[in-house]
Amino acid sequence: MSNYSTPKILRSTAKLPDTPALERIGYGTGVGVFNLQRKDQSPWAAKIISRDAGRDRKQFSNRLQLEAKVLSSLNHPNIIGYRAFVKRPDGREVLLMEQCEQSLIDLIETRKEENLGPYPVEYITKVAVDIAKALEYLHSSLVLHGDIKSGNVLVKNNFEIVKLCDFGVSLPLKFDGTLHKVKGCRALYIGTPCWSAPEVLKGEECLGAIITSKADIFSYGLVLWEMMTLSFPNTSTTIINESYYTGMSDDLDAHLGERPPIPDNLANDPRYKQIIELFNMCTMQDYKMRPSAKQILQFMGIY
Repeated sequence: MSNYSTPKILRSTAKLPDTPALERIGYGTGVGVFNLQRKDQSPWAAKIISRDAGRDRKQFSNRLQLEAKVLSSLNHPNIIGYRAFVKRPDGREVLLMEQCEQSLIDLIETRKEENLGPYPVEYITKVAVDIAKALEYLHSSLVLHGDIKSGNVLVKNNFEIVKLCDFGVSLPLKFDGTLHKVKGCRALYIGTPCWSAPEVLKGEECLGAIITSKADIFSYGLVLWEMMTLSFPNTSTTIINESYYTGMSDDLDAHLGERPPIPDNLANDPRYKQIIELFNMCTMQDYKMRPSAKQILQFMGIY
């Protein structure tokens, strides 16, 4: 994965059926993610550039091509599986992937609407372990995901397995875990501000900010917080709209990059002690103090 310039269209013999049954399963700016039911085959998910992308279509096309390139190089049970990358007759690219049933953000929204309260510890632990496994593999493969959030976590069979998706803004890492800047290629961390680490929000050219794999760890910690509070982190935004993707809204408060507080009822509940401790470890302001994905798994008793 040494070449991070915009890749060429990946060739594939896979074809979309003429009349696919599409069910939207995800959200994104400029792209749509759909379940795709194919006759006599297991269902796939299709990620397609929106017809309304307009002048941003080239940007989204580049991201989708990068995602296809990265995803096709990965193979891990907790990372969404690559199937193919094809072009439709209308010229729009389509990334075909393994199907998962729902995104974590949809499940959180439903739980909130039904007033079910915070997720039980066993569900949060399942997400914590599965995504930490994905991140350990990803970071050891010298890839920074760059946009960890509940919208990029997919859940299959009622939390039987949890998978990480959306690699359209991923970045290369050096062996020391820092961002690898390839000559002639501008590597910029994009992410989503509400989930972004403080060093990312400072900007690479400001205050000597250093981007490392620990940026993913901070965002990962905020996903655990989402499952405990059923809220978006570090913003007063309460609905899914453009501010969800950009982190910007008229009523945005000035808490981006912070560690949001844990509600008293959870802080005083011994069942959540380990998850809260993990959350606190992952959301340290100093990136050097955050654990690696492997250390998270050790803390959770996996290794």
